[in-house]
Amino acid sequence: MASEAAATPRPGPSLAKAALIHFANLAVLWTFAVAQPLFDLLGDNPEFFAARGSSSFDIVSFSLLLVLLPPLVLLLVELLLGLLGRRMFRVVHLVFLAALVALIAAQALKKAIDTSDPVLIGLSVAIGVALAVLYARAEPVRSFLGVLSPAPIVFLLLFLLGSPVSKLAFPDEAGARTIGGVARAPIVMVLLDELPTNTLLDDRRRLDTVRYPGFAELAKNATWFPNAYTVYDSTERAQPAIMDGDLPTEERIPTSADHPNSIFALFAKTHRMNVSEEATSVCSRDLCKDSRLEEPYGDRISSMTEDLGLVWLHVVSPPDIESDLDTVSENWGNFGGEGSASGGVGSADDRVATDTRSNLNAGRRVRFDEWIQKIQNGRRPGLNFKHTLLPHVPWQFLPSGARYRLAPNDVIAGLSNQSYDSQGQLDVLLQRHYLQTGFADLMLQELWRDLKRKGLWEDAVIVVAADHGVAFQRGRRDRRRLRRENAGELAPIPLFIKAPGQKKGRTDDAYVETIDILPTIFDVLNLDPKVDMDGRSAFSSEVQNRDTLRILERNTFRPIRIPVPVFEREKQVVWDRNLRLFGTGRDGPGRVYRIGPNQELLGRPVGRAAAVPGSSVGFAYEDDYADVDPRGGYVPAHVVGRVQGGGEPGREVAVAVNGRVAAVGTTFTLANGEEGELFSMMVPESAFRAGRNEVALYQVEAGALRKLG
Repeated sequence: MASEAAATPRPGPSLAKAALIHFANLAVLWTFAVAQPLFDLLGDNPEFFAARGSSSFDIVSFSLLLVLLPPLVLLLVELLLGLLGRRMFRVVHLVFLAALVALIAAQALKKAIDTSDPVLIGLSVAIGVALAVLYARAEPVRSFLGVLSPAPIVFLLLFLLGSPVSKLAFPDEAGARTIGGVARAPIVMVLLDELPTNTLLDDRRRLDTVRYPGFAELAKNATWFPNAYTVYDSTERAQPAIMDGDLPTEERIPTSADHPNSIFALFAKTHRMNVSEEATSVCSRDLCKDSRLEEPYGDRISSMTEDLGLVWLHVVSPPDIESDLDTVSENWGNFGGEGSASGGVGSADDRVATDTRSNLNAGRRVRFDEWIQKIQNGRRPGLNFKHTLLPHVPWQFLPSGARYRLAPNDVIAGLSNQSYDSQGQLDVLLQRHYLQTGFADLMLQELWRDLKRKGLWEDAVIVVAADHGVAFQRGRRDRRRLRRENAGELAPIPLFIKAPGQKKGRTDDAYVETIDILPTIFDVLNLDPKVDMDGRSAFSSEVQNRDTLRILERNTFRPIRIPVPVFEREKQVVWDRNLRLFGTGRDGPGRVYRIGPNQELLGRPVGRAAAVPGSSVGFAYEDDYADVDPRGGYVPAHVVGRVQGGGEPGREVAVAVNGRVAAVGTTFTLANGEEGELFSMMVPESAFRAGRNEVALYQVEAGALRKLG
């Protein structure tokens, strides 16, 4: 009897106990495969949450869901399939374990070895299968995985309590402060993004008042500081430096707790807050209403999930697959490019103003308009502050206000954010920056009309500035990272300050830092902030006599010091290039489109042209040419696509719209990706007519046109 008892196999654990063990296994491996890599990334970049205005509840609940929900879903799948039998329950569990281990292995192998995608994938799968087999056959492996069961909770607590994200998850909001003096003047402050001063200059290195009438109107009544420059090149720290007048530091993130002496806290007791931040959360929620939180909770979590999903795919994907993914934006918003595929300005898509996924899309205009509508002329003066992501990428707006693409991401992935050896394509990117700057100017014109209509223009302090510029250099992918060699293009920023009652414009050539803006506002209003700031008033002797620039290097925060004469020579090079490419506003609105080789062809009828044998052309927006509505807010003015056969990348080409040459350029290839030979040119809106339009691509040979495709 004893031998019979010994031969009888012991029953396995109950289904409930087995399910609990399986959940612990899945949670551990999911944490190592997905949650912890994201926690590590977010811990180093808490700006992801600050840029969205994420609440404490959003951050904590999202973190919990990230750790617990996916393993729970996988367990439910196991239980459902387990209805077919306990063996199926165990087999499905092994499949999930193999997949999760393969994902962990893929990340480790990607860092450790340089090999092809198929080899990397094959090795990862082999490791996953091997570990699953060991789990099934070896008790020590199962025991070891059980020992790791607390890991998900440990990593979660370390993330929420021990990383910089803790400042956002459990914030200590800044309160209103008391300043010296009585402030009755309304304040209107617009901070633009990614706008270097040279974009605004004419052939005399003065403000181009024809091309940019909005800036010109302010300049007639304000002090323009043409030599102003940024102290940092990244929005998440460059903007707060303007808001509180202090130099950025590594440990401070864009929250009210880390910037307790911001312009919002200092004026909160005297001014009504009308504040719209796009990439920071410096104004305390005790002082400012954050419209970003008006979006439904489910949509906010869905947006974070989509964006972080793309980030994680970049982490885990083999190199060739990764190169085909959408680019991760520096602004931690809309990585995937959520956007409408149809509809123009004023469509239903545009009216979803608070959707964080539209942060870099058409919502920019809507949010600017909504901020303008909230400006009031009441008994209590207002602090009307707007950071707008203009003319920041994605480039999609024309000076008229129309869009030339409806989704934020380029139709060809990487078109706007890769390094180029092709000077022609780099010039097109700069051209698109110029066009979007024209749109930013249009927004300023709308603001000035509103201020005058409400009787605020004369008495208000009005400040327009940018947080940093952008540089267009060959062979450089990151056009927003300041280096010593591109400081002359990226560091200069526009700065205009209108004092209450000021009716005459003037120019002040002082080298004003962005941290000097807030002290200058207090100086203009004759107020005492009663707090120390790193910056000084632009009118102080210290700033007026400044002869060396100081810019902090990104991440290291080491100062880059540049003598003024050297800086001026570097700015001159950029100005010369811009003037050569785009002329001035006095040359007419079409001048910005006259770039590229063979400009003598522009405007000419194409006539009959021989075809290039064996060639084919694919236009990315071909369907949109069939029914153009020039008054509908969308014009497909960006002619982009692929060409095959009949030549090599770098060939000279021309785009004809309705039988006339509207743009000239060269073909090119991307540094990364397998997109083939591409073309990308901007054509004037006026080239299109209402209804159907014919768009064609021609190869230019010795001044003659030959049709491609």
